[in-house]
Amino acid sequence: RLLLNKVDLVDEAELARVEGRLRAINSFAPIQRCQQSQVAVGDVLELRAFDLQRTLEMDDGFLDTDAEHEHDASVSSLAIVQPGEVDAELLEGWIGDLLRDRGADIFRTKGILAIAGSPKKCVFQGVHMIFNSALGGEWAEGEPRRLSWAHLEPG
Repeated sequence: RLLLNKVDLVDEAELARVEGRLRAINSFAPIQRCQQSQVAVGDVLELRAFDLQRTLEMDDGFLDTDAEHEHDASVSSLAIVQPGEVDAELLEGWIGDLLRDRGADIFRTKGILAIAGSPKKCVFQGVHMIFNSALGGEWAEGEPRRLSWAHLEPG
């Protein structure tokens, strides 16, 4: 099953284009449209959808652990894990500058931050110039406060 999220942010023509690309990658998987990842638990768990024989029909080298793997050189990634807390005001200014200056180049960004003075985790995500953050659960007793950030952009 493929979840096509953020469908509220694009028009029907763009959805049809993306669904066409997904079907070209995996014609067997049903596509379910959603917003903010809102799906019923039964739609994603206990599906028993993996079929080794069907997978081998699509990729006869699936079980070959010595095979070469290819990655898309047009996409680069960056991951940062840094202990400590961030200043909310400085972070907000920096993110504003980043989105203004490089937003078109941001394929995907997401992470969790420890904001100075807040007991809650700040969870964020972004696609291009669209950025969203919200306070999540509290940091557990003894859990190291940190910044964890993953970012994809053109290679």
